[in-house]
Amino acid sequence: MNTVRVNKIYDGLREYDKRYYVSYGGRRSGKSWAFSQLLVRRALEHPGRRIMVLRKVGTTIRHSVWLRMQAAVEEAVGLTRCNIRQVDREIHLPGGSVIGFGSLDDKEKWKSAEGITDYWIEEASELTEEDFDTLDAGLSTPCDPQPSIWLSFNPIPIVKNALHWLQRRFLSISHELGQIATTDVMVLLRTWYKSNRWCPETTIRLLESYKESNPELWRMWGLGEFTELKGAILKDWDVVKEVPEHARFAGYALDWGYAEDPAALIAVWRAGREVWVRQLIYSTGLTNPMISQEMQRLRLRKGVDSIVCDSSEPKSIAELQVLGWTVYGADKAPRYKRGAALYLQGLTIHCLEDSPDFQRELGTWSWAQDKAGDVMAKVADGSDHCIDALIYRIYKLPGSINIGAIDKAFVNTPVLEDSYSPISTNVEAVVMEAGV
Repeated sequence: MNTVRVNKIYDGLREYDKRYYVSYGGRRSGKSWAFSQLLVRRALEHPGRRIMVLRKVGTTIRHSVWLRMQAAVEEAVGLTRCNIRQVDREIHLPGGSVIGFGSLDDKEKWKSAEGITDYWIEEASELTEEDFDTLDAGLSTPCDPQPSIWLSFNPIPIVKNALHWLQRRFLSISHELGQIATTDVMVLLRTWYKSNRWCPETTIRLLESYKESNPELWRMWGLGEFTELKGAILKDWDVVKEVPEHARFAGYALDWGYAEDPAALIAVWRAGREVWVRQLIYSTGLTNPMISQEMQRLRLRKGVDSIVCDSSEPKSIAELQVLGWTVYGADKAPRYKRGAALYLQGLTIHCLEDSPDFQRELGTWSWAQDKAGDVMAKVADGSDHCIDALIYRIYKLPGSINIGAIDKAFVNTPVLEDSYSPISTNVEAVVMEAGV
């Protein structure tokens, strides 16, 4: 096995043989990467392990834990020495251990799962307690070290006087930031960005800016605490299973990203003051050709489906246009987000249940605060990539060009259930003129 660099604070978890390994904390604390490294090491040191890496929603696996685990395997032993089964989503390691991937879309299938020695539940806060109990009750394969469940997650906004099940189940014991705490069955570790020696400087500056601009976000994203979020912008939203038949498909929207921020592609439906949103892509490390490939895999249609995006990257827009996509930009006027936030407050937003990242954004999008902790009429910087895409798709300031009117002017084709009327590729930008 190759020499692997692990953040020191997480390496201490290897000393324990427990049923539950729980790591939570602030953003960019390195917990997910550390778990992937530690589990690959466990699989190599103990041949015959069968490790299952799980997310709540299957569509989120492809650009998250699947890629992360492959990177950890490459670092430890090299992918060329492994059997990578793309269709089955399995990694067969030297020595016979297997790392598989799955979701809780259908939790019933896990009741009869056999031979599994370890579960890693990434973004465990997405699961219900019933989901967790289904996995826990069925994990009984005789092995040494004992069968284990690894849970990694970021804190989420909480309702006053109401504990999330993860808090009640695992976080009630005394524990300090950056220090391992244990019980007879569990090892617990809360970390933050300072636990990650490779945390980018730009992320450090952003997180530390919340100390003054939004103390609640600082406690949640910086210190890794469950927090009742003050100044939440959106309150009229929920999570639904499907889009109703009467909703009209409004089109697609894309927020650019690459290294630190994810690219986010969403599909949007509307009916009056109601909006339904499904996240389709939410991933870092995607080049424009890779985004194009993903859109084809998702069955978006070149030259037919319109995609509105941030106009701040004209080169990216041009590149996707050359690849055949009907992409155009929505210019952002100065201070446009305040007006957009007020506009979205007047809507009922329905998040499709297979869109966990958008759901998290809806719960954490908030107003900035001044040094006294008072809410200001300014949107706090943060993780709002799907929300930005939604703004590009539906928000039109007074005097701006109407996207729907453009569509109708260029095409007479009726709107289909799974499509949006094409527009002319000559339309380079939807200009948001007024500064709010």
